[in-house]
Amino acid sequence: MAGEELARTLVVFHHFGAGTGRRWLHRQYQHVFVALAAGDYWVAIDGRAGNPEFAVVANVGFDLAGFYRRQGFEVVETVRRRRRFGWPWIAATCVGATKRVLGLRAPWIQTPYQLLKHLRR
Repeated sequence: MAGEELARTLVVFHHFGAGTGRRWLHRQYQHVFVALAAGDYWVAIDGRAGNPEFAVVANVGFDLAGFYRRQGFEVVETVRRRRRFGWPWIAATCVGATKRVLGLRAPWIQTPYQLLKHLRR
């Protein structure tokens, strides 16, 4: 499709670091971040409390999904669709940052668990 580029991504869910909204979130899925295959490396993009953190975490030949699964995290392997036009506003949360990186237009998805269910479809 015109205006889209596909890139391998891992969407990683876990129960650490939910902050003050913890009581309204699913017990096992309180945080999410994304790892994006960029060139020869996996780059993790973590939208913690509206302050995104970027880190090169491994070479693309490394089994990063397996590594995160061995840590007890839920991992969904997908592709990033970079679109020219995004949703006009995105919440400054881990979910908002992940949706932006994935190119996902789904304003009703607000929690990590809702995002997990959507990606599993």
